[in-house]
Amino acid sequence: MSEYIGKRYMIIKNIGKGGMADVYLAMDTILKREVAIKVLKGELSSDAVALERFRREARAATCLSHPNIVDVYDVGQDGNRHYIVMEYIKGYTLKQLIQKRGALPYKEAVWLMKQLTSALMEAHRNGIIHRDIKSQNVLIKADGTIKIADFGIALAHDAMQITSKDAILGSVHYLAPELTKGGQANMQSDIYSLGIVFFEMLTGDLPFKGDQAIQIALKHVKDDIPSVRDYNPKIPQAVENIVLKATAKDLTERYANAALMLQDLNNCLSSEHANDKKINLRHVDDSEFLSKAKVAISGEAKKEHNDAPKKISRAISVTYVAIGAIACILLITVILFLSGLIGGNSKKVMVPDISNMSVIEANDYLSDYGIAIDLNDIERVMTDNVEEGKIIDYSPKDTEVERGSKIHVTVSSGMYATMKNYVGLNVDAAYDELQDLNFAITVKSVESDLPSGTVVNQEGIAAGEKYDPYIVNSITLTYSAYPSIILEYGIKGQDVNAVKANLEAQGMKVELIEVDQNSLSASELEKYAPNTVVRIDPVEGSSYTQEADRSIKLYYYIQ
Repeated sequence: MSEYIGKRYMIIKNIGKGGMADVYLAMDTILKREVAIKVLKGELSSDAVALERFRREARAATCLSHPNIVDVYDVGQDGNRHYIVMEYIKGYTLKQLIQKRGALPYKEAVWLMKQLTSALMEAHRNGIIHRDIKSQNVLIKADGTIKIADFGIALAHDAMQITSKDAILGSVHYLAPELTKGGQANMQSDIYSLGIVFFEMLTGDLPFKGDQAIQIALKHVKDDIPSVRDYNPKIPQAVENIVLKATAKDLTERYANAALMLQDLNNCLSSEHANDKKINLRHVDDSEFLSKAKVAISGEAKKEHNDAPKKISRAISVTYVAIGAIACILLITVILFLSGLIGGNSKKVMVPDISNMSVIEANDYLSDYGIAIDLNDIERVMTDNVEEGKIIDYSPKDTEVERGSKIHVTVSSGMYATMKNYVGLNVDAAYDELQDLNFAITVKSVESDLPSGTVVNQEGIAAGEKYDPYIVNSITLTYSAYPSIILEYGIKGQDVNAVKANLEAQGMKVELIEVDQNSLSASELEKYAPNTVVRIDPVEGSSYTQEADRSIKLYYYIQ
């Protein structure tokens, strides 16, 4: 028996699981359309904080109406189940697109960013801060339209903070530096996350990586964002400037609002910006941040002698862990220096193994050795078994090189696919399957003894041949079709053997049937002479397809 929510929405299947809620594909039985339903997990229905955050998402989303924001249709409660009914998007996430294709062409990236920024501008105009902008929360429809989803931790400007943890909710890879330091989420923190998404589209990867979340958060605070033009020099400087301005650590240099960012996106590819110079951003003074870290460490030491220790804010606690990590790194660096493994008078280093890393991961890793990847000379090839974007070879390897040397890498542009043999299959089924694989398909028919609609030949890519699935490939399917004719008027009255010979020459099967003269009417006997066609089945003027078990019947009589 089918399960229903709100006596209206019939559950079809689960399409997503999260920490707070599950998402289902359902059928709206009243409006007869597919919808997505987010249902708060049962154990959280009595959790006041979780329930308020879920309700807050519903309020945030229902007040927004924009072509690039997922529509919310209904909000309700069914027993102890709280749910939100949303537009169901058939497509994939921006993260999945980047994982499949790698860096997007910069013109396509700008086009997608215009949609994203426009949607964010509408949210901000309604006083809604998304606070979890990331490529996983951007859905792409088949026509290329994007939709921002998941306002699960969105917050209205005038809403009360329901937990101190809200200040740092969101994905650390996209987290604005001021949030790491305990700042309040605002429009500019959303813009920072949007800038990271833009970087990801242009390079195919994230700017900052680390084994632990704290390492990534610290890079957002202290490290300059890498240049997208180092990954692709063809990207116009005006485009890179948008990334730099959106991710500026100093809030006075970052876009003050999404409208200003959208204005630059609309103009960055115009001829008047063809010779723009790279913008220079000020270096943020983190002395106050580090000072707070020292206070946190000092306060931690005093806790042993205090029966009622004071609560330390999450931002300072994060800082304490960060300083501890930095201290460990410094200690290891000193040990390596004293051991002679780094520093000293050595000008050469052994090239480490960077196989199966992404270019960004490998470049970060190589920087510890004083060497780097030659970003202007990256070779990309298809492979049998290496994921797209991973390094499959590099040179030099297994040898020492001078510090400052550039490493040439060969990167997988994706895995080959092997062509299926479609001969013998139904042409309609083969067409649908190839269309799903992004093929440009041509079909043509040929007369054949095989059942009608059977593929008899495939051209373009032979069965068993390898091909690149990331481009539009072409294939031609030839299928069997029985011959067809129109039985023209005027057959009756012609010599039966001459008609038979003519039809057989066209591939038709013909059966001669002699009839008794006495069965014919006087008018038929008067009109048709012996050994001529007096009747035909199918009748004159009809269409006839020659199938295996059919024949054209010609009736005649003899004197």
